[in-house]
Amino acid sequence: MDKFVSTVENHEIPLHPLDTQAAFLNVPYHFFYPNTNQSDDFMPNDVLRDSFYRALERFPILAGYLRSEGTGKTTVVVDRNDLNMPEYLESTSDVLFSELQDAKFHHSSWPNGLSTTGPITVASANGRIKLMNVHVVRLKDNTGVVIFVSMPHYVVDGTGFFSFVELWGKLCTVERTLDTVLMQQTDELEFVFDRDLISRSLPTERKPLGTETVNVYTGFSPLAEWLAWLSPNTRGNVLSKAKFSSNVVSHTFRVPQQSLESLRKKVCVHVDDLELKVDATHVLAALISKMVAQAHKKCEQNDQSAGMISTLVGWVSRAVFGAETSQSLNLLADVRHGLNIADQGYMGNGLIPHNTQCSLSVLETPTDAETLAAATCIVSKIYSNADGPLVASFIDMLLARPSCFTRPMVYLARHPKSLVITNETGFKLYKADFGDGLPEWVCTIPSFVANFIGFLPSPPNSSDIVVNITLKEPVMKHIVNNEFWRDLATIVY
Repeated sequence: MDKFVSTVENHEIPLHPLDTQAAFLNVPYHFFYPNTNQSDDFMPNDVLRDSFYRALERFPILAGYLRSEGTGKTTVVVDRNDLNMPEYLESTSDVLFSELQDAKFHHSSWPNGLSTTGPITVASANGRIKLMNVHVVRLKDNTGVVIFVSMPHYVVDGTGFFSFVELWGKLCTVERTLDTVLMQQTDELEFVFDRDLISRSLPTERKPLGTETVNVYTGFSPLAEWLAWLSPNTRGNVLSKAKFSSNVVSHTFRVPQQSLESLRKKVCVHVDDLELKVDATHVLAALISKMVAQAHKKCEQNDQSAGMISTLVGWVSRAVFGAETSQSLNLLADVRHGLNIADQGYMGNGLIPHNTQCSLSVLETPTDAETLAAATCIVSKIYSNADGPLVASFIDMLLARPSCFTRPMVYLARHPKSLVITNETGFKLYKADFGDGLPEWVCTIPSFVANFIGFLPSPPNSSDIVVNITLKEPVMKHIVNNEFWRDLATIVY
């Protein structure tokens, strides 16, 4: 660590409005590594630790602290004399790796205290928000190692997160093998933390934003304005007590690529717009959107038959907030592609949500290829529209209203049928090799926030899509029993 400190140069990184869009959330993942060869020298702690700080030399932002200027403006300060060092923990466990495998890596089998952060970004014991938390757990009889890594969305998205973990693995391998070729390749990697790259890459052309997106970000909300005014520490404390993860259930499913592609072809038969690009993940997002809408409808029917009190509560809710006739679907897209900077090593947040309102009358219909096509077209049109001019218009809107970053969160909280879907199948989940092979399984924390759907890549040698779904428990019961879904997906845990 001392060597790392000696390399630090004082600097400040004003965060871009894109960095605030999910700033209250962490990016937390677990990496499960088996000691397949039963090696005594398997992922040694001292080399893991040393290479971690060498990787940190390339990511000094993760040793900075947040300085809030209020209403959405935040700066990361990297001060050599006042570093906010990442939390780096090491421990041992009496759990065997084979026990994790037998449980299909279900969180009930994990070592106690493995995850050291939750979904919401909160201050640590010293009163500061850590910009990285790491926990290295060596399993019983050295049968494997589990590494937990968490970073707040203030400083990275999935691209930056997995780039760091992959770099850490490469540097660990170099230190253990003295591989000069790999060392040179690692030295040539470029990581850009300057948020001005986004501004410099914006096109001059602009495209009108969708009405739904504008309404979400510009609609006045006293609660949203108050949350934006709070400091990151106070906001995190408030949100952590809001129980976003209360009464939620997460399930992980595996969707065979071949089955999904077959479904995509059946859906495309009913798509009239022959110019529209329909990806398999678009069909998957549409299917989940329909399933969730159908599940909510069944929950409401159950409530109505449950008795007078439930009926009265539902009536009061509709009277106050109005009856929901649509589902707010928020699809996260990476601006790097729209701005043509995907190859420039940008490590800041590059995700923007594209919001649309899907009519419940469309989503609640029984699922077949034809009705699924109607929902899929909505999804495909959103992604096809996410080009540079649209990104530029979105950023213009954020720059004009720096405090608007809390409005989507408040909007989603008031509309329980809303969904946020992120496609992480292109992220490097299984690229971090510390010298003993790739992880056998990578996953996030057991319960994220409600109404959050994540598409992840499968472990190596498989093209299947892993789908993590987090919903309120009553809604999830109907998802698990959905016949169309059961025919397509297999539950992992």
